[in-house]
Amino acid sequence: MTGASMTVRLQRPLLIGGIGLTLGLWGLDSVAHSFSAVGDWLTVGTIAAGGGYWWYSQRSDRPQVPLAKVDINRATLDRVLSQVELVIGQLAGESPNSEHELFRQQLIQAQTNLTRPERHIAITGGQKVGKSSLMKLLTTAPVPSATPLRYIDTPPLFTSGAQSDVATTTAQQLALNADLVIFLTNGDLTATEYNYLSTLHQAHQRVLLLFNQVDRYLPEERSLILHKLQSVVTGSIASSDILTTSTAPASIKVRKIQADGTALETLEIPPVEIDSLNRQLTNILATEAEKLVWATTYRQVALVQTAAKTALNSARRDRALPLIDQNQWIVAAAAFANPVPALDLLATAAVNAQMVIDLGAIYQQKFSLEQAQTAAGAMGSVMLKLGLVEVCTQTVSGLLKTNAVTYVAGGLVQGLSAAYLTRIAGLTLIEYLEAQDLVAPEPARAWNLDSLGHTFQKVFQANQRVAYLQTVVKQGIDRLLPNAALNS
Repeated sequence: MTGASMTVRLQRPLLIGGIGLTLGLWGLDSVAHSFSAVGDWLTVGTIAAGGGYWWYSQRSDRPQVPLAKVDINRATLDRVLSQVELVIGQLAGESPNSEHELFRQQLIQAQTNLTRPERHIAITGGQKVGKSSLMKLLTTAPVPSATPLRYIDTPPLFTSGAQSDVATTTAQQLALNADLVIFLTNGDLTATEYNYLSTLHQAHQRVLLLFNQVDRYLPEERSLILHKLQSVVTGSIASSDILTTSTAPASIKVRKIQADGTALETLEIPPVEIDSLNRQLTNILATEAEKLVWATTYRQVALVQTAAKTALNSARRDRALPLIDQNQWIVAAAAFANPVPALDLLATAAVNAQMVIDLGAIYQQKFSLEQAQTAAGAMGSVMLKLGLVEVCTQTVSGLLKTNAVTYVAGGLVQGLSAAYLTRIAGLTLIEYLEAQDLVAPEPARAWNLDSLGHTFQKVFQANQRVAYLQTVVKQGIDRLLPNAALNS
């Protein structure tokens, strides 16, 4: 693909004659889609712990939403590898001076995981939960496994002080780069701990959850805490991966009766309890060693994909913004020359079908005229439902009152309002198309009108500042009334 073919044709006649800007928008009232924000909030009730143990009252910030089980297989990994290769190839074609070669090298580096013989296990958790003790036990008495293991210690999580965020971020990066994470807690999970586990789970990280220091609890307390842990993480961590351990048992006082009838008290240290962990690690490494590496590679490849897609969207946005800029002032000139009623202004500002098609071409979407009209009509419907035309014209009128010359200009309010709303609609299309995860050229998918409506509202909220409108007004005066701007 040559550089010339990638240049946006800003000279394309978007508006002809009287400019039929109401194309496809006469049926606005028939659009039945609602664009009000809808949230699917899932809630679960507070989990009753029973009893009155001190640890429950101290850990009452309960997590709310169990997470779904995830799995990464080789087919999933191959699919994301193909996608990121397409993204990098598209970036190289559309932006030859970009960092596409760096992304290729990062992709190759991530794939070296697939032939790595050893498995990396990160040991993580908060302060004083027994991480160091566990690390010592696992390194001095290796887990029975034919797979070489490398244990990675991480900084303590959830610490206080200026470096707490840095430590948590470092620990999380080390955990995500490992093949398996052993997460230690010494009681029921706090919301902070749960959120951290949620982050690992969403990144397809395999986690063993260790309830450590169980020797410090009474048997009934152990049972209750273990049940709570299983309930809170159900759906994200299997019960078989929630284990009880005691890596550094506290000494206990033992009283022994001597032969002469006297009592002798001594301090004894109970044996460590990590047999259940050793058994589970041995089982996982025997049956899932390859899957662990697939998931690690997937995470690293996904990071490359995100970075490459961001660069690709940036390059495309650089070509799309001039097109929007041209279109908004053509629309403004038409509305300024021929002031129109509010509903027609709405149709004008909704973005004509040709611009939808042109933006689609930049983002590798081949929209038909009917599909382009649907998008324009949908955004016009949102403007109508939100009353944006009235809000916009009132704000522009207020800004123009400070300049008597410009204020008396008949169609200036309509022209500037049309320019502003056209730009909002164009930015909405950019946001929507960037989120479609489309790379190679292909026929355009059907519009998700709910998503388009939500995106429009988000873009409008981000660009409704008076300062932004003032910029539009100033630019509009310079373009539409150059003599008035010179004399003002």
